[in-house]
Amino acid sequence: MKTVIDSGSTGRLSLSEIIRFKGLLWNLSMRDVLVRYKQTLIGVLWAVVRPAINIAIFVFFSMFIEGGSDLQERIVNVGAGIIIWGLISTSITDVSNSLLNNSNILTKVYFPKLIIPISTLAVCLIDFLISFFILLICKIAINGFPGPEFFLFPVFVLYAILFSFAVGLFFATLNVKYRDIKFTLPFLLQIGFYVCPVFLSSSFYLEKLPSSLAPIFMSNPLVTVIEGFKYCFLGQSFSVDMVYVLSGLCFTLLILIFSLRYFMKFEKTFADFI
Repeated sequence: MKTVIDSGSTGRLSLSEIIRFKGLLWNLSMRDVLVRYKQTLIGVLWAVVRPAINIAIFVFFSMFIEGGSDLQERIVNVGAGIIIWGLISTSITDVSNSLLNNSNILTKVYFPKLIIPISTLAVCLIDFLISFFILLICKIAINGFPGPEFFLFPVFVLYAILFSFAVGLFFATLNVKYRDIKFTLPFLLQIGFYVCPVFLSSSFYLEKLPSSLAPIFMSNPLVTVIEGFKYCFLGQSFSVDMVYVLSGLCFTLLILIFSLRYFMKFEKTFADFI
């Protein structure tokens, strides 16, 4: 008996092939959702407890560092930053670890390996949506319904997912060959938390930074994502100029293209290293 495994791989991204394996993508996504909260005492409530604790801590820190006395607005502001950062950080982390966490199936059957990192985004989105609706309820209870700018939030969520997937995919490919990545990435994300306007405003950073570094800071895609998401809830003026929004988007697309090419280049060798 002869078994032929036709990888069909040309080293290029094939969306039709991913669609052909959509059943596997769905099953992997649902498995990750179930595994995340399996045998936990409070289940999906962890998606509320963790950001709630972070919001309480960083509301205090932001008022201490930045000043201001409007506690209600500060809660919504910091809450929006913490929640969108949670989506970014968990997506990057889960995507980067996805190949190693699924090493048991990587070496057994052929399927487009890109399905694995894509499938990990489902549980990240579910966690985000739970926290998002809790924040929305708090916003309504504190100072009423958001304005029409609120309906722009899907744009910034998609932007966050795009950036997180691009970065996570690059680290996922590296992680197969170099296991140091799983120790390095949390450290880099911790730095990112403090250099992005998660619980502090962009204006606070711009006041402290030299004028020569201000364009670099504002071109950071995560500044656009975080400030845009806060804008959807608070309705205050969007503080990022369009030139920085476009430059950050171009940078994100470049990372995505590079990560996809890097992933596809080494896809056939994953089993050898795992």
